[in-house]
Amino acid sequence: MKKNRITLFAMVVLTIATFTSFSCETMCLNGGQGTLSIENKSHNTVQKIMINGADYGTLDPGETKDIDLNPGVYEWQVIGIDGGTGCSPAIVTIAECETSAFSCSAK
Repeated sequence: MKKNRITLFAMVVLTIATFTSFSCETMCLNGGQGTLSIENKSHNTVQKIMINGADYGTLDPGETKDIDLNPGVYEWQVIGIDGGTGCSPAIVTIAECETSAFSCSAK
């Protein structure tokens, strides 16, 4: 009887340890997505964020936005919307659980 309890206890501990290590190694906080981080380094230009032609909002001067995306290749651009310029389009590969950071310092 005592041997069965020890065996059962060992199986439970092993199962918990296996589940815990599996989930920590394969999952990240944003569900397997990656992050595109864009910073507006201009001093007075509000910029619109465009990713694959879709509008992802605006960036005030000095602001940074993190956008979670599925892994893949994306074209992004920031466009000045209040008389200032933006930055040229760029291609980025978003990897699972990683952040790709960029800045635009248009005038």
